[in-house]
Amino acid sequence: MGAEIYEATSGSDIAAVKEIFLKYIRFIEDYLGQSIGFQNTDEEFKTFPDMYRALFIAKLDGVPVGACGVKAFKPDIAELKRLYVLPEGRGHKIGERLTRIAIDFSKDAKFSQIYLDTDRGLTHANAIYEAFGFKDIDRYYENPMGCSRYMALSLCAP
Repeated sequence: MGAEIYEATSGSDIAAVKEIFLKYIRFIEDYLGQSIGFQNTDEEFKTFPDMYRALFIAKLDGVPVGACGVKAFKPDIAELKRLYVLPEGRGHKIGERLTRIAIDFSKDAKFSQIYLDTDRGLTHANAIYEAFGFKDIDRYYENPMGCSRYMALSLCAP
């Protein structure tokens, strides 16, 4: 069957995205050795998926293995959030495909840019974002961690 990626709209798909996002939070907090609660994650998951303009799910042979979200950071700027592929989904270019669908959604929604933040040590994720043309930018939100990398991609045709 292979990998399929699409916008999560059903209750079961939204629940699966939430579960993947929570696994991402645990992964990133273990990796960083500290909480990312400063991102208001308690409120995010209490009202999930209210803050998102779109959620995308990746399934491998029908099993959820990856997800990401797009939210409006500003009226004309989207933000790519919580892109994560579970270990059992890796090796199928799902991270690249999730990034592409989030970019395409943001363009279609008429955002002029899409922002993201990542950790410099997550080299595979950084390589994906760089391959899509994301460029380093100044910190765009209050973040007490010094290891974050902030990136943006222009969605306007040159």
